[in-house]
Amino acid sequence: MAYTLGGITFVGFVLLFASGVLLQQFFDPAPERAYTSVEHLVKTVPGGGWLRAFHYWAAQAVVLTLLLHLARVFFGGAYKAPRTLTWYFGVALLGTALFGSYFTGTVLKWDQESFDALVHYREALKLLGPLGDVLGSTEAVSLNVKLFASHVTLLPLVLVLLIAGHFYLVHVLNLSPLPFGEDSARSTLPPERLTGTFMEHTRSILLYGAIYYALVVVLAWAVPAPLGPPVSGEEMSIKPPWPFLWLYAIENFTGRMDTMVHGIVTLLLLLAVVPLLDRGPERNPMKRRGTIAAGGIVLFTLVGLSVYAAITPPQMHHHEGTSHEEAAPHEMPQEAAPEGMSDNMPMPHVEGNEHHHDEAAP
Repeated sequence: MAYTLGGITFVGFVLLFASGVLLQQFFDPAPERAYTSVEHLVKTVPGGGWLRAFHYWAAQAVVLTLLLHLARVFFGGAYKAPRTLTWYFGVALLGTALFGSYFTGTVLKWDQESFDALVHYREALKLLGPLGDVLGSTEAVSLNVKLFASHVTLLPLVLVLLIAGHFYLVHVLNLSPLPFGEDSARSTLPPERLTGTFMEHTRSILLYGAIYYALVVVLAWAVPAPLGPPVSGEEMSIKPPWPFLWLYAIENFTGRMDTMVHGIVTLLLLLAVVPLLDRGPERNPMKRRGTIAAGGIVLFTLVGLSVYAAITPPQMHHHEGTSHEEAAPHEMPQEAAPEGMSDNMPMPHVEGNEHHHDEAAP
């Protein structure tokens, strides 16, 4: 089953695309209407609540299998030559899916958690200089609509290209030999030692994928997708979705939002240098103890930071170049205000939003 994780992830991408196309028919990305359109979908459209829940839980399922696939490839040394380029396509897929598609999806519903995510996004844009100014400009269209357009057009296009390249390399180079046994140091298996056909592997992917996403279907019926209160216009201490908890923990230690970008770049660079540091032909984990130990330290750190963030009370993080008091909720900088709303449009306010919003986080 471990060798079907990549295929199961691909099936999940297809299901996310299909359910996303349906969701678009009922969603208005304009910030002043996004939240009410989500409420209308859930409360009025037949099956709308389940459709949104399926899209949400399928996204969690895809992130999980994507991470497990990455761990399996790392443990088995499948990134070694001649499959180094395949590894880089996979790392690019992880970055685009998690820090692109998944992140932008958290903004679209435009509840208080979405507002917090948008504040973080604007902090990230500051590190890009003039390019960030262009991407963050809201003179022509709101930042919410820009992220929606990226979520449904640009990012899926990038994912399709990366998946196509990844699959092409897998097809040309075949699967990596097993990391144990006499073939662990081979770059590829001799034809006479190959077992299993392409169709047999495809059937395994479809079987396990059907079981996996059938569980997601049931979960979507049982557990609705979370939706917090609408944007109040006040910055609050909100914990992010679970894939970003480790970044939230780093922000807790530093007290700064911009460290989120540093953490993401560091993780992707560590993944990028793996094939450069572990260049020998041996794939057996017992003969790659140094590499496995280093990977274990990184994994332990990420899990440890995530657990710490999950069990500690939510904290306020301030903006680059400002003190904690300057970034207080009642004096939020103008650049962090909900995008897409004109200067003379009153900021939405919901009574009772002054409390911590941790209970509404996914």
